Amino acid sequence: MIPNCPITKEDIICAEDILGPNLGSLKGKTVRKTPERVVLNSLDNLPNELLEEHGNVTIAIDIMYINEIPFMITTSRAIHFGTAEMIKNETKSTMIKSIQQIIDMYQGRGFKVKHVLGDRQFKCL
Repeated sequence: MIPNCPITKEDIICAEDILGPNLGSLKGKTVRKTPERVVLNSLDNLPNELLEEHGNVTIAIDIMYINEIPFMITTSRAIHFGTAEMIKNETKSTMIKSIQQIIDMYQGRGFKVKHVLGDRQFKCL
């Protein structure tokens, strides 16, 4: 005990109840546990209603730069699915290859890409 100290043991217990435990002390003593493995359900079995209603897909494409690195960004109308893929350059062959990969991904799930919308940058395609 500290002489002439107005703080009691009950005061300290109340402070811990109000403010929580000392985080600095906890951070030094806790260890990270390995998280459980994430298991993805198969996406191959899409509901037939979804394919009937949104089977024909229109995607919008554009190129976005992050730290001067080009990315092909797409989003689909109606189902609102988006993709982002880093591309090495903006040549015609690179853009066609990237768009073809995206179309193949949709077709692999049973969708049909009917329209691809882009700005003047994609006019050469």
